[in-house]
Amino acid sequence: MSAAGRLLLALALAPGALGAAAAARAESAADPGARAFQKCFACHSVNPAERGLPGPNLYHIVGRPAAALDDYEYSPAMIAAGRSGKLVWTEATLDRFLANPQTFLPGTAMNFFGLRNAEERKAVIAYLARKRP
Repeated sequence: MSAAGRLLLALALAPGALGAAAAARAESAADPGARAFQKCFACHSVNPAERGLPGPNLYHIVGRPAAALDDYEYSPAMIAAGRSGKLVWTEATLDRFLANPQTFLPGTAMNFFGLRNAEERKAVIAYLARKRP
């Protein structure tokens, strides 16, 4: 395709892309959980079709056993917690994990300092709870 053709194609697609970005900003502005989840977007997604990220997909995480996705390579600590049946992602376990992942599950591969603010954790967990079928 010529440079002019690529430019025309980009211009034709831009309104949709800009509209999606505007919609995401509007959701974040209206939803404190979506706004707080922006800290997680570098590694995680709540879009059920999105794969290949540094962290596991968090769509329908609430109620799911730890290390349950077949298409993600979890840490040995997370696999052991999930296989033992001792770790299911409830709102309470997510709250403790998100407060300090390394303290909650030593050996986790999640390299994140945690969400120290309880209200921010509550908002993120409520946001995640809504991301389900």
